[in-house]
Amino acid sequence: MKQSSKRIFLIVLAGILIASWILFGNRQTKQAEAVFLDKYGLSGLTVEEITNKLDSSTEDPAGLKASITGEYLALSDETTEVKLPLSADKFYLSFAPYISQTHPCGFHSLSSCRGELANTKFHALIKDSEGNELLNADITTMENGFVGVWLPRNIDATVTVSYNGLVASAPISTYADSETCLTTPLQLN
Repeated sequence: MKQSSKRIFLIVLAGILIASWILFGNRQTKQAEAVFLDKYGLSGLTVEEITNKLDSSTEDPAGLKASITGEYLALSDETTEVKLPLSADKFYLSFAPYISQTHPCGFHSLSSCRGELANTKFHALIKDSEGNELLNADITTMENGFVGVWLPRNIDATVTVSYNGLVASAPISTYADSETCLTTPLQLN
């Protein structure tokens, strides 16, 4: 009976130590994340607000790199990396229609992706696989030549863009492993 009590005590003690280590590590991670976000003027902003702010400007804070996947927004500099999870119901797609030059892209880099048609107005239509319009509007590309849109998660859809009589269309999806950057299929012709 004494051996059994000792074993139970050691198991409980180990559980307490592991839980404390996890909680302490989590708190330190959150503190480091807060310091990092504050360093770049991003504290107090939601993931959506940070994404929109960084993607809409070509003047990124010095040393800050930012990219987005279907699951998180990754921010980093020379010493720190922070991954902020996306909302469970939202997906960010950045796309850049072009006429003659682009770059292949899978996961959008908010700090380095550049499109050919910066500050250019065009028409965009995004329809899901059921034919529902998710976007049907004249929009203007940002300084970086891209348009960023927040779409519902876990859908298949089609993006169609038109500009000065030229049109391009491409299928998209918004799952956790889907690409967040759409470039080469959107050559206007």
